[in-house]
Amino acid sequence: MKDRLIKIHRVTKVVKGGRIFSYTSTSICGDKKKKIGFGRGKSREIIESIKKSYLKARNNTFKINLIKDTIPYFLFAKHSATKIYLFPAAKIIGLISNFIIKQVLISAGIKSIFSKIHGSTNSINITICVIKALTFLK
Repeated sequence: MKDRLIKIHRVTKVVKGGRIFSYTSTSICGDKKKKIGFGRGKSREIIESIKKSYLKARNNTFKINLIKDTIPYFLFAKHSATKIYLFPAAKIIGLISNFIIKQVLISAGIKSIFSKIHGSTNSINITICVIKALTFLK
């Protein structure tokens, strides 16, 4: 299983004594052979939050069904204000998608697909939305 870090967010909490910083990280774990996992970790240190997200991603893995390195049928998913459409494509086409979607699909082992995003293009929402869409292939 190979881990990929998608995004690190710095979150600030303002208190009477000043500011308290904490970090949230989002990661993907996949073996490029039909297995993928998603995890998010929160901590006051960057390295701890990354370790937590990797651990959660490894624990939340699931298997997807593919036909000739693409999805068998059209998929649609919605999370928050993000809507994602995933269309199967011929092997010659390759991955035609956003950079974040590409990272998720490469770690899942999908080599050819069309995708379209409507609404918010927040990287965390996109990642969650793609994972949601791929869960329909269980």
